[in-house]
Amino acid sequence: MAWDYKCVAVPETIDTGTSGKDSHGAAVTAYEQLIKNAAQGGWELDHVDTVESRQKPGVCAAIIGMIPIIGPLCCGRKAEVQIISYKMLIFRKEI
Repeated sequence: MAWDYKCVAVPETIDTGTSGKDSHGAAVTAYEQLIKNAAQGGWELDHVDTVESRQKPGVCAAIIGMIPIIGPLCCGRKAEVQIISYKMLIFRKEI
């Protein structure tokens, strides 16, 4: 049996609108809708992974961060690698 896979990144923040009595329920519903939309066309949710993305600072950020006078005023600290962690929904479909 052969499978085709697709990945769908889950947003870091799910907007539930204005605050109310059941904002947790609204977030769960929004998450369910995300899965249902991605499952259209015969895709089934296989698993959920946590993925890290690392991004090095660009040339300008690195240069500005190295200048003693401008760096602290502009950035507040030396330019660093940015690490973002997020959830990835993995779907599969038999081919």
